[in-house]
Amino acid sequence: MGEGRVRVYADVREERSGVIEELSRLGVMVIKKQLPLGDYLVSEEAVVERKTVKDFASSLVDGRLFDQASRLSESYSDIYYVVEGSPRYLARWGSEGHQTLAALVALTVDYGARILWSDGARTTAYIIAQLARRYQGTRRGTSMVIHRKPRLSSISEWQLYILQSFPGIGPKTARSILERLGTLEAFCRAPLSELSRIEGLGEKKAERIKAILVTPFKPRKRRGGTLEDFLS
Repeated sequence: MGEGRVRVYADVREERSGVIEELSRLGVMVIKKQLPLGDYLVSEEAVVERKTVKDFASSLVDGRLFDQASRLSESYSDIYYVVEGSPRYLARWGSEGHQTLAALVALTVDYGARILWSDGARTTAYIIAQLARRYQGTRRGTSMVIHRKPRLSSISEWQLYILQSFPGIGPKTARSILERLGTLEAFCRAPLSELSRIEGLGEKKAERIKAILVTPFKPRKRRGGTLEDFLS
């Protein structure tokens, strides 16, 4: 693990994409972790999301991509979408073609997302490797922050963010919780029976959340080493 190599954190769900293997062939140190946001982290400021062109187009039209871009922009200043496939695919959506292109413009203007096109895993890996080299520059070998605090301004944004840190709670469920219970304090004090009735939770998720809230903290004994040691 030479200090001169650039490193990239890759989400474990990317293991079957072929990109991780290609990055290793390019000499990149790949560290596989379950990332809270994005597919690849190339620096503390920059995150990469990989999508097929079909998923990219459909998520543009139904708005899923904007929700994702909003969450990414809360934690990272530079957002990159690497889209595998031809951009001509966007024009094949018939009557939705113009809607897709308008959404693409909104994604870049409103969220500052940068779109890079790829023809497959090998090209995607090359793009990610080049991004990592440009961002890390002379700071190679330094650790990156995986769990960044978002840049939030209002109390409501922080309330939603805190709820989404619990397992199984996404933006929609977090909003349902606050609309039903009113405050985070009420959420923490709510009995299991009330939590399980909230839309998007259910009994199993509620049980896990309640266990997190009431189980006494047991500090983990740290050992010397790098950030990767502490995250393992």
